[in-house]
Amino acid sequence: MSKKSILGSAGRFGTRYGVHVKRKIAKIESLQDRKQSCIFCRGKSKRLSKGIWLCQKCGKKFAGHAYYLEITKEMQLEEKSLDNQKKNKNTKVLKNEKASKIVDGKAEPKSKVKKQTKTK
Repeated sequence: MSKKSILGSAGRFGTRYGVHVKRKIAKIESLQDRKQSCIFCRGKSKRLSKGIWLCQKCGKKFAGHAYYLEITKEMQLEEKSLDNQKKNKNTKVLKNEKASKIVDGKAEPKSKVKKQTKTK
């Protein structure tokens, strides 16, 4: 028996077009099948035409990749940090630089924090 290759949806082309082309098509089609999320609000986005996307949640129309929307690493990190903040609602952290210590879920400004000094 011959070794069967896994090409997914590109297997429909049979022996035509070559392996590299079929692998690229299979990769693009697998990315297309995923749910695409809006780059602004993370809502569901729909492809209108090549590179034109419409968010069904916020209604914004924007440009992106032709076949799928790419999420950058910065966007993933931002999304994870937002999720962590939602999970930790009990601890409030001020975004300004004056907050330095968190006590009982409240951030105290630097002016109230006492510096510990060594006594002899």
